[in-house]
Amino acid sequence: MTKLKRTKTEPTEKKEQIQQVSVATQHLFVELQRLIVTAKNKVNSQVNAALTQLYWQIGKQINNELLQQQRANYGQKIVKALSKKLTDEFGKGFNYSALTRMQKFYNTFVDEVIVATLSQQLSWSHFILLLPIKDPLAQEFYAHMSATENWSVRTLRNRIDSMLFERTALSKKPEELIKLELTQLAEQKITPDLLLKDPYLLDFLDLKDHYLEKDLEDGILREIEQFLLELGSGFSFIARQHRVQIGQEDFYIDLLFYNRKLKRLVAIDLKLGNFKAAYKGQMELYLRYLAKYEQEPDELPPLGIILCASKDQEQIELLELGESGIHVGEYLTALPSKEQLQQKLHQVMASRLDLAKD
Repeated sequence: MTKLKRTKTEPTEKKEQIQQVSVATQHLFVELQRLIVTAKNKVNSQVNAALTQLYWQIGKQINNELLQQQRANYGQKIVKALSKKLTDEFGKGFNYSALTRMQKFYNTFVDEVIVATLSQQLSWSHFILLLPIKDPLAQEFYAHMSATENWSVRTLRNRIDSMLFERTALSKKPEELIKLELTQLAEQKITPDLLLKDPYLLDFLDLKDHYLEKDLEDGILREIEQFLLELGSGFSFIARQHRVQIGQEDFYIDLLFYNRKLKRLVAIDLKLGNFKAAYKGQMELYLRYLAKYEQEPDELPPLGIILCASKDQEQIELLELGESGIHVGEYLTALPSKEQLQQKLHQVMASRLDLAKD
């Protein structure tokens, strides 16, 4: 009796089937995972928006009731009694401090339409961080930047602590122009003045007391992710020591970036010590070269940023650098205290006001 021989194709077919099942399972898992995560995010977003708008309505109701019934003189007692009853019924989310915060929320963000719009992108925790900001323009800046750039609560806190609004070129403008740009920001439009800063905080480079321009450049490239965050929204790195050949001479741009929101090339020149007037001519040369040879048809003219350890504001004003698309910003390699940073920013503003009077 002859024995049946097993063909070698049987285990091979079985192995192929196992592989096919594995591949099909993984593919389906990835697709279902995406659907589930998307649905959960959507539900969380809807719940967050509903809660934020609820808190606004509660703040409005409490505020109006106390004012209309002329109970402001003993309103604190009413809110305390109300918080106890609501806490017994719905839990700790309605204690006294929560209710007073909701009332402040209503008084701060009085436009219900704006609240409804922002609540689609911002959580209640975002609004809690925004409430203590005293300057309404700064508050509006942080609210719309958070929504436009999808800032996390942690990112928003860091931006507020680093006084981002005060450091932007926007904050140096008259109030009417700031309001106009904030309106554009609410419509997702980013302008150079929203991104250009002074000073730039480069404490993450961890530089020693004595360093060269190369050390500064090396540090930025080593911590490029942090540097991009400090530069602002939409920046992407293109090149280091970007060669510019003009006639028989070669020049090198320290750092070249592109900003997709501004649709502009951005050249950055790093300088040690105080700003010198000669730096203007050098940067103008770079910008004209970039505009002539590297600017794409759908792009706007390139911008230049000269980063210096210090500068004389009167000299900057007289050179009218803004007309050439050049911004001069100081950089700080050690993070000062908030009070020191505030004092420095006040000095810059005072200097600008003195020059405006002259």
